[in-house]
Amino acid sequence: MDNLPAPLVFRPDETAVELPPPDPTTEAAVRRTLGSRRPLRTSQSATSVDRLDLLAAALTPELTALVVLWLGGTRRGSRDTRIAYADDLLLWADWACRELGRERFGLDLRRGDVTMWLTGQQDAGAADSSISRRLSTLSSLYRYAASWGLPVVSPISVDDHRPRIERGRRATSARVLVADQVMAMLAAASDVRDALVVGLLFTDALRVSGICAANDDDRRDEGRRTWLKVTVKGGKTKLVPLQTTVAELLDQYLTMRPAWTGPGPAPLIVDAAGQRIDRHDVTRMLRRLARAAGIPRPEKVTPHSLRASAVTDQKRRGLAAEDIQELTIHADVRTVMIYVDDDGRNERVAAITDDLGRVMTAVPTHLRHPTRPQQRRDHRPR
Repeated sequence: MDNLPAPLVFRPDETAVELPPPDPTTEAAVRRTLGSRRPLRTSQSATSVDRLDLLAAALTPELTALVVLWLGGTRRGSRDTRIAYADDLLLWADWACRELGRERFGLDLRRGDVTMWLTGQQDAGAADSSISRRLSTLSSLYRYAASWGLPVVSPISVDDHRPRIERGRRATSARVLVADQVMAMLAAASDVRDALVVGLLFTDALRVSGICAANDDDRRDEGRRTWLKVTVKGGKTKLVPLQTTVAELLDQYLTMRPAWTGPGPAPLIVDAAGQRIDRHDVTRMLRRLARAAGIPRPEKVTPHSLRASAVTDQKRRGLAAEDIQELTIHADVRTVMIYVDDDGRNERVAAITDDLGRVMTAVPTHLRHPTRPQQRRDHRPR
């Protein structure tokens, strides 16, 4: 297409092995997948920039080209995985610029550099899981570079750098709220979008990535029930039912949402600048609402807090494990879901959503759409 961005220039002058440059098709696909975000260390009103352009500005040209090939591979096929890797690389590049004086980030870190980075992360209170993920990103890129025959050696040591991650719930697990606290956050909402996002995260126990990636054409109607097609882990899609008040808030929000002027389908939920929201936007929103609601330690509230809170709420109310499995759309169904008949899944999950929706009575009256059509076009979920 004529409007595709020009390919990145690949100059393997400093490498011992010459690699093929990423072809324009791969680069364009990676660019679309990565989307855009605000540059690091800028205000919330800053304009979003394509992640690939941010990487090109932060990395050496050779590494930028390698990263395009790396993210374009099938092993990193998930959109969320690619975005997480890109964001982690931007953090590494930002740290190397500030602490090591590197104008451009390359695969030339030493073991002592990583030790210094780790000390800084721990002093800043970063969670072990976050540290482990960022190390895994860098380690994966080093392995990929070595697989092409590049003369690089990973500076990451299992003995020195890898934190021990305990499985199961722990102090750093997602903060769990009770239903009254979720209702307090909803009552504190002064914006339709804020109440909508809280409702979606809690009543459908959604991952934040599913909300951020949703587009206008992912919304479906069947009779009096509204459904949303969300992308789950592995790139698969599932239809989830929207609780009545959540659907009303969505109707209201769509009438006042900033017009979409970008390419492709319009994002379902956008930020104040009209750009697709990301998990950072949602985290800031939830912490602001938690603070306004008087919830202790609001800085610990995350998007996953509402998903974990919904699961905990339903478990305490006696919901069967297999039904919670269906609500949360976990990928591993071998041990539990094999015993659950798929017939009636939509009705079961809709009932769960309706029960979780009891918190939506806390939404201020002026935010709710005054009327809701009684009949909708009959689109049966597929």
